[in-house]
Amino acid sequence: MTYSITENSLLCKQREPVNTAEVRLAEADFELLKAYALREEGESVLRYFVQRGKEYLRVGPWAGLLRVNTVSIEILPKITPETGTDAELDQARVSLLRMLRVVPQLPFRLLPEARLHQLALFSLPDVLALLFLQQAEKLLHRGLQTDYVSVERELTFVKGKLQFHRQPHRLALHPERLPVVYDERTRSNAPNRLLKACLQQLQQGAQSRTVRQYLSAMDDVPASSDWRADLALARKANRSFADYEWLWAWVPWLLGGEAPGAAEGGSPLPGMLFPMARLFEMYVAACLKRHLPPDCMVQTQEALHHLLSDPTGRPQFKLKPDVVVRRGKTVWVLDTKWKLITAGDTRHRSIDQGDLYQLYAYGQRYLSGAEQVKLVLLYPQTASFEVAPAPFYYDAQLPLFLVPVDLTAAPSAMVRKLWDAIAGTQG
Repeated sequence: MTYSITENSLLCKQREPVNTAEVRLAEADFELLKAYALREEGESVLRYFVQRGKEYLRVGPWAGLLRVNTVSIEILPKITPETGTDAELDQARVSLLRMLRVVPQLPFRLLPEARLHQLALFSLPDVLALLFLQQAEKLLHRGLQTDYVSVERELTFVKGKLQFHRQPHRLALHPERLPVVYDERTRSNAPNRLLKACLQQLQQGAQSRTVRQYLSAMDDVPASSDWRADLALARKANRSFADYEWLWAWVPWLLGGEAPGAAEGGSPLPGMLFPMARLFEMYVAACLKRHLPPDCMVQTQEALHHLLSDPTGRPQFKLKPDVVVRRGKTVWVLDTKWKLITAGDTRHRSIDQGDLYQLYAYGQRYLSGAEQVKLVLLYPQTASFEVAPAPFYYDAQLPLFLVPVDLTAAPSAMVRKLWDAIAGTQG
């Protein structure tokens, strides 16, 4: 069973009173998620609380796939204040797939922009299964790679090397059995064991029939029982296994629940979860690098300046804005914020005052080496925040732009709109 929800959704037990705004899980599934939420590493993903005697889990600002027993929970980004209809969920899924395309360790980059709306009709588990099977199909059609393993046996004929020095008493008792050691070619190697174990994780869903066909073609290959050890062996395999390299990124999350690329560490639950703040930052940076005018220089996480110096004059506290764009004598310092803000004056935009102080510190440092500095806070575009307002000013030389990022648009169109808002007549 697959549930599609958004950030900040509530999970509860099935036996609790029905509320359409809540996802009701079997008690055993809820208790597993609760145990995870009560761990230190799970606090940001799921928050456990009790209200009026009823237990809840609230999903944090994460997106991706969370699995528990036979239940898959697809967590989508919240890009509208009230995301609930099928159309809104489909749009949120398109936005998530579009952002996931920039994670280099994952195969979402293989998804063409033109297919995203078509794939949004499927849940994330089905999209992931489809991507995985596209790669697995190529391996199976070419034929799984074999490898040599050393085999020790007792045979009635000589094969390989005789091993008379081993257990001579057995040779005296059974002279017709010759202890030999030889190399045998087999498909039971670490890469193939990992492939089968990953396929077994995808047996549920729209692609289940294809998965079963592939598994039947691997009857002679045991599934990996220790994926970490097999992955280490597979990465050391010879060049004949180069076609399997795409598999290494899938193994940690399919078999261990560790999402690569966007998150440090991983979730101990089977799934693939990404912190939306980090994913949003990666997506914006990647799009700017690719689609800004060619005379723009784009740097990410630039650590050029420090906030202050200690009594000896040594710099302390590096300043690392998300993106810095240079064009001519103008510098744009951009910071991405995964928050929903609303139209109106600053008091009602839900803008964190700390973010404003942070941008001011950036501006003061970058003013020393540029003729003009423009500060930019980037937020996801919503129905209540569609157009960038006129800039605010720390002072005459330091404007602050609040700019929506349209996640529903193709990357090139999104960047063009963003650049028009912050560059004006210079763009």
